[in-house]
Amino acid sequence: MADDYPPQVKSFHHALCRLRGVLEVNTGLKPLDKIPLADYGLPGKMGDLPHALLGRTQGGLPQEAWANTDVILSYDRAGWLTLEFLAWWVRDQSRGGAPIQMRPQALPPLAGDEIQLGHTLKFVIDHFCLLPDQRPEPMLALLAAQGHALNAAVDIYANVLGDLLVEEPSDD
Repeated sequence: MADDYPPQVKSFHHALCRLRGVLEVNTGLKPLDKIPLADYGLPGKMGDLPHALLGRTQGGLPQEAWANTDVILSYDRAGWLTLEFLAWWVRDQSRGGAPIQMRPQALPPLAGDEIQLGHTLKFVIDHFCLLPDQRPEPMLALLAAQGHALNAAVDIYANVLGDLLVEEPSDD
């Protein structure tokens, strides 16, 4: 985990890294109401937007921000089981009213002569929050709460997760 994240984000990352299949975690924050609809089709960083959701609402809500947590998983049984557990957990959180969703993200199979297929898959956990006055505190509180909720779920199901759990995740 990078040292430049606020403690609330680190808390969420730490909870994710308790699962053996997690190789890398990164979180970014974007104000959705500041992105023009015409920019949604642009490549690069705009290609990572939650397009279906934003298309349905014709953009972000007033003062809405999006925290996108990229989760890169190992290409093995641990990664597959981690994905299943996280997919369930995100679905459960969403059903309970949390503004969260999880979706796959990948690049095209081929870029010039370079084969990308099999090397770019990640999963994005999207968090949505209103930020009055563009202050990040509500989003940071949301991420801290999600870290707490994920830790609780991991603790509850520790006996089922078994060797999928990491003794103590690294903070680097």
